[in-house]
Amino acid sequence: MPNFKDGVIRDGNSSIGSGSVLGNIKNGVIRKGTSSIAGSGTVLGNVKNGIIRAGTSSIAGTGTVVLNVKGGVVRSGTSSIAGHGTTVCNVSNCMIKGMEHEMDEAIVAAYHFLIKKLA
Repeated sequence: MPNFKDGVIRDGNSSIGSGSVLGNIKNGVIRKGTSSIAGSGTVLGNVKNGIIRAGTSSIAGTGTVVLNVKGGVVRSGTSSIAGHGTTVCNVSNCMIKGMEHEMDEAIVAAYHFLIKKLA
């Protein structure tokens, strides 16, 4: 079961903060890598204003729109307006242990890019 601590997402079944590193999130940018330092690794995508984008830019708000989150619902589509598109699932289906207090779009983006593709 994946878990989250200090910006780093890990794959491990024991306590929060343990397990092998999958990636990290810092300033709305999701990165893949094995470093336990948030902000390092290969950029996979980013989040801003409820919109999840794929791309290699480390600037939040740039890239190709893949998902959006509004009112606890995850939607797919290319619109840059949160709440538009085809319903994929609820945010509760994308939970990562330890991320409960993060923004919904950050939770979904980390899940989508590092755990399992949603769209």
